[in-house]
Amino acid sequence: MSNIAITIVLMLAYFVLNTVIIKLLGRKQTSLEEFGVGERSFGWLLNSFSYIGGWYTGTIYTGWFSNASTIGVFAQYVIIYSVSSLFLMFFMAKPVWVLGKVYNLETQGDLIELRYGSRKFKFVFAFLTFLFWSPWLILEIKSIGYVVQAATYGSIGFNIGLIVVSSFVIGYCFLGGARASAVGGLVQGITFTIVGIIAVYWLIVKVYGGLGDMYDMVEGFNKDLLTLGALGGKYWFSVVITCTLGGYILPGVFATIYRADSSRAVKKSVLVAPIAGVLIGFTILSLGLGLSFFPDFPADPQSSAFWISNKFGGPIMLGLMGILALAACMSTISAVINTSSVLISKDIVGTLAPKFTREKLFKYARLLTIVVGIISIIIATMNIPNLMFISVVMYDCTVQAFPAVFVGLFWKRANIQGIALGFAVGCVFSLMGNFFPETIAWGAGWSGGIIGLFFNIIIVVICGFAFKPYHKVQEIFETIKTYKEVYSKRII
Repeated sequence: MSNIAITIVLMLAYFVLNTVIIKLLGRKQTSLEEFGVGERSFGWLLNSFSYIGGWYTGTIYTGWFSNASTIGVFAQYVIIYSVSSLFLMFFMAKPVWVLGKVYNLETQGDLIELRYGSRKFKFVFAFLTFLFWSPWLILEIKSIGYVVQAATYGSIGFNIGLIVVSSFVIGYCFLGGARASAVGGLVQGITFTIVGIIAVYWLIVKVYGGLGDMYDMVEGFNKDLLTLGALGGKYWFSVVITCTLGGYILPGVFATIYRADSSRAVKKSVLVAPIAGVLIGFTILSLGLGLSFFPDFPADPQSSAFWISNKFGGPIMLGLMGILALAACMSTISAVINTSSVLISKDIVGTLAPKFTREKLFKYARLLTIVVGIISIIIATMNIPNLMFISVVMYDCTVQAFPAVFVGLFWKRANIQGIALGFAVGCVFSLMGNFFPETIAWGAGWSGGIIGLFFNIIIVVICGFAFKPYHKVQEIFETIKTYKEVYSKRII
């Protein structure tokens, strides 16, 4: 059997495995609640791995791996912000889950409307958070193209690979909704955590002799890779903060909390996911850290994870690396597409057409799975430079929604005037800092996102004392305080 045939057979076998398990554990979709939040029935194990699968992206095997090889430890900010965001989830697990259960919330926008009493702001908030989140979907679909092309020795083209694999994911999301996405995330999350950590550490030993030897080698040939580089510590810290707080309020985080059968299941998920996250991120980025030392390091660093796998492990390891990267891509794509289709249907279409029944919104959500998927595939086939930069810019804007969510959950005086104005001002500073950096030169090295967040919070606090909060705020906080949960022992 040729090398190409070996890698293709391995990946096809993995698709069969996914199909069988998703089919066995799936359910027929009959309502918007089932399609969007799985009837709030997920146990802690399913919730943990579906969250891990949706959160840890396939770009860690392409874009971030490339960054680790070229700019060094700066790229490891992804590990810190991923874990930090998860710990923030621990604190908001109970209020968000309880409000979701009592008030039948299914999207982040539902929570915003409940807390501030404004459908207009819900529409704007939902539209902008979706816009800020959407680059990740494009990044993941593009990553599939890189993965399939690299893992098959170039025998399957970039566009063909991304179209076929993405269509597979879109298909099971359309048919199985949130549960299919979560079950796929369970299979895929176990794959790139347990199998991935073992496989990547094996490669580290084969390539360098071990982690200690790798760091000694990097220090010898390019010690700049072990520093934060020309961008500086303040910028790095700014990126960590904005990504931590911005990642915490992505729409998919709220969908994950709503899907759990209790807030305790969410908290258990938060205890499992950070451990897996640190091990995944650290091992894969450590493998990439010293690769530019090799004279045959590829001209396109985004393929370097597959190049080194083939160099030291042949087609078997190359096929396995392809499976790991595809697992991470697929789980993220399914989470984003499922959440986005429900968000658009309920928060955007439903707000514009308030007379639509839930049955009609359910049909729109299913249809939007296909629409969002096809549009994303079309965009992903285009030549769009600097997508990683765009994702950082979007996090700078996304973090401006942090006060609306976090402050709103824990401070009764937060009101629509402060939240709306603070969000707008924060986004302006974020965009200025990224596209016109000279306008915030007075910021002493801090990013536009951090400067915007500072003024955002100041505005929220001032308006909190200047204006009255929404009249149902006391009821909302009492609901959280007095709700008595019934904890199940469900695992899946």
